[in-house]
Amino acid sequence: MAARPSRLRRERAMGVTAELRGFVLTHRTCGVLRGNRDRETAAGYRLWIECPCGARFERWLASDDAEALHLHSMLVAFEAQPATE
Repeated sequence: MAARPSRLRRERAMGVTAELRGFVLTHRTCGVLRGNRDRETAAGYRLWIECPCGARFERWLASDDAEALHLHSMLVAFEAQPATE
């Protein structure tokens, strides 16, 4: 059985999801946001998004964090969608 993530880790990851949403909502009128994630390691991965205005969102997501895992599954589903441009 996997260890439960600490409360601090859960709060930090939920904060990352809220921060990401805030960034997207703030910068969606600037143009197309571009982003990617680094190759996953056993420890996690780095997620980044750039806005045409120059703002950048960049966070480390730990592989053992439940909210980060949820965010990861949402990103994988998003990446699987065909481009609409």
